[in-house]
Amino acid sequence: MKPKFKPTSDGLAIVDPIERKQYQIETNTSVTPTSVSDDCIPYPLESAVEITTNGFRVLSDNSVYVRNSSGSLVTEVKIHETVTLPRAEYHLDISGPLKVYATIESAVDIRASVGQTLIEFEEPTSIVIGARSYHTSPAATITTTTEPTDVMQAISMFGSALKTTTPERSYPTLRGHPPAVELGADVEIPDELSRPQTGVRIEIPPTLQHTFVVAPLAYYLAAAVVPGPTPRLVTEAGYSYPLKGEHGFERRVEQVFKHIFLLDCIVRTEGETPLPLYERQAVEPILEFDIEAIYEQPLAEQLETYLAVPFETIQPHLPEWQFEVQLSQSAKNVESLPFLTDLLATINVENTVSNPVQTSQMQVQRAETDSNSVPIRQSWRGDQTGVTGTGTLLAFENRITQSPRDGPLEIEVICNDSEMSGEFVTVNSAYHSRNDLPLDVTVHYNLTTDELEEIFTRESDFVHYIGHIDSNGFRCSDGTVDAGDFGTVGAKAFLLNACQSYEQGLRLIEGGAIGGIVTFSEIENSDAVFAGRAFARLLNFGLPLYGALDMFQKTRDYACQYHLVGDGTLSVVQTNQGLPTVGTLVRERGEREVVLDMYPSSHRKLGGVSNLAIESIESFHLAFGELRLRSVTTAELVKFLNTESFPVLLDGELRWSTAIKTHEL
Repeated sequence: MKPKFKPTSDGLAIVDPIERKQYQIETNTSVTPTSVSDDCIPYPLESAVEITTNGFRVLSDNSVYVRNSSGSLVTEVKIHETVTLPRAEYHLDISGPLKVYATIESAVDIRASVGQTLIEFEEPTSIVIGARSYHTSPAATITTTTEPTDVMQAISMFGSALKTTTPERSYPTLRGHPPAVELGADVEIPDELSRPQTGVRIEIPPTLQHTFVVAPLAYYLAAAVVPGPTPRLVTEAGYSYPLKGEHGFERRVEQVFKHIFLLDCIVRTEGETPLPLYERQAVEPILEFDIEAIYEQPLAEQLETYLAVPFETIQPHLPEWQFEVQLSQSAKNVESLPFLTDLLATINVENTVSNPVQTSQMQVQRAETDSNSVPIRQSWRGDQTGVTGTGTLLAFENRITQSPRDGPLEIEVICNDSEMSGEFVTVNSAYHSRNDLPLDVTVHYNLTTDELEEIFTRESDFVHYIGHIDSNGFRCSDGTVDAGDFGTVGAKAFLLNACQSYEQGLRLIEGGAIGGIVTFSEIENSDAVFAGRAFARLLNFGLPLYGALDMFQKTRDYACQYHLVGDGTLSVVQTNQGLPTVGTLVRERGEREVVLDMYPSSHRKLGGVSNLAIESIESFHLAFGELRLRSVTTAELVKFLNTESFPVLLDGELRWSTAIKTHEL
C-alpha cells in the first residue's frame, strides 16, 4: 500500500500504512492537499500531493539535500545551518521515517536546528510533496526444485530487485527486496523479472551449502550463479577471483562482500550526492586508484579494481556487520534466502555460532517445529557478547503478509501476576512517554484464558506480557492456555516477561507474529521488573528488538537468559533519529571516549549515512556499527546529550542522555 496524505489541524501528515510510520509537515495555515501524478518529482515515488503554503516545518534531525531542476546537488543543509537560495526550481530531500521530497519554484530559506527544520518561501507557493515507504517486499515469486542447480537459477534472479548497478546500490533505498522463492516440482521464473546484465558470474560447486553462502553476494552484484569445479568470481572480460582462501570458502565470501560494499559506499560520493564521508577521508589516502575515475567504470571493471586492494588495507575501516545467520542444509531454507539476502546477512552453513553458552540453550530448548518453521540461528555483532536469536521462515513471511491498517500504533500491556504490579506501573508509564507518536496503550489485569487469547489474536503492534508461564502455557486467573491453541495471532511483536517463555514465543510466531523477546529459564521477580521497564523504554525509543536486547545485555549478567525469536530486526515504533542510536561513555586513565552504536532494522537497512548534531564533526559516517568519538569537548558533548533523550550506558548502568549531569561526564 502507498503512503497516505492526511490533512491535520496544523498541516499535513504522511502515513505509511505498512510500517505504521508517520511524517508530520507543519504549516502556519491549513492546507488542502490535491493528488497529483508522482512523476512531478524526478525520483522513484509511490504517491504525491500538491499544497499551497508560504512555508513549513518538519520534525527531523536529518540533513536537507537541495537539488536543481537537472538533479545536481546544490547544497546540503545540516543541523545548526541556515541557507538562503535565490528564486529557482528546487527539489528538496526532506526524508525522515519516510522518503519524502518536495518540489518548489521560489526563493527559499532553510534553517536546520536540533529536532526540526524550517523551510520558508518568499510568498505563498504551490509545492508538490511526494513520498515512498522504506518498506520493501518481494515483487514476484520464483519456484524452484531442491536441486542445487535449480536453486542457483533462482538465486541468479535476486539481482532483478536492484534499482541500479552503480555504487549507489549501496544506499538501502536503491536495493529492492529480492523475489520470494517457493519449492515446487519445476523451475518457474516470472516473465516480469529481469536481471541487470553486469557481466559478472559466480561459479561454485553445485551444493546447497555453497549456494546459500553466495546468495547475498550474488544479489548485490546482480551476478549469475552457475556450477563450477571451484568457487570463484568471474567477469566476461576474463577476470577471475578465487572464493576460497586461507580461512575457507565462507570466510572468503564474507570478506569479498564487505570489502566491495565499503568501497562502493566510498566511491558513490563521486555521484549525485557528494557527501563529505568520514570513511572516504580515512581510506582514500591508502588506495592506489582514483575514486573519480573508478566511479565512471562499469560494475565488472570496478570489481577488478576493488579486489586488487588487499583485505588487510580495508579491514581496519570496515564498520561492524551486525547480522549473521547459521543455516542447516535443509532444502526448506531455500525459501528463507530472499529475506536474509534483503538484510545483507552473512550466511554461514558449516561453522557453529559464536556464543557457546546460548548455543547450548538453543539446542536444549529448541521447540519441535513443522517443516515450514526450520530454525534459523541468528546472531548480531558476532562476538562473545552478541545477541542471538531463533528465527524461522514463518517470521519473515509474517512480516510481509500481515495486513496493514489505519489508526494509531496499538500496544497491549498485560499483568497476570499481582506480585509484578511494580513492572505493570512502570512499563505503562514508559509506553505513554512518546507524545510525538499516535500510540494507543491499553492495560489489562488478571485475565482469563479466553481474554488472554482474545488479546493475542486481535490485531496489535506489540503485546507486553507480565506473569507466569509453565509447561502448560500462560497462567491465567481460570487456568492455563497454550499459545499453540490460539489459532491466528494478530500481534506483530511481543515481550513475554515470564519464566521459561521460549516455547510459547515460538508458538506465537507459528501463529502469525513477527518477532519477540522471551526467556530461557527462571527469572527472579525483581530482575524481571527491571528488565520489563528497560525493554519498554528501549523499544519505545525506537530500537529494533535485537537492539533493545543488545543494550540490555550490557547492563545485567542475567540478561543472557533473554532471547529473540522470529525476526529480531523488527521495530515496534519509529525513532526521532534517522537511525536508532545509543551511546556508551568510556573513561580510562583520564581519557574520555564516546561510543555510538547504530542499529539498522527491517525498514532502515545497511548503507545509509548519519550526520551527528555535533558542530565540530562536519563529516558524515556510515550508519551502522560503532562510531567512536575521541575529540569531542565537554560543551559539545553536553549539547549533544540534550538534543533529545536517548539511551546511554554510563558506568554499566542504563541512563537517558538528558538526565546525565555535566559532572558525571
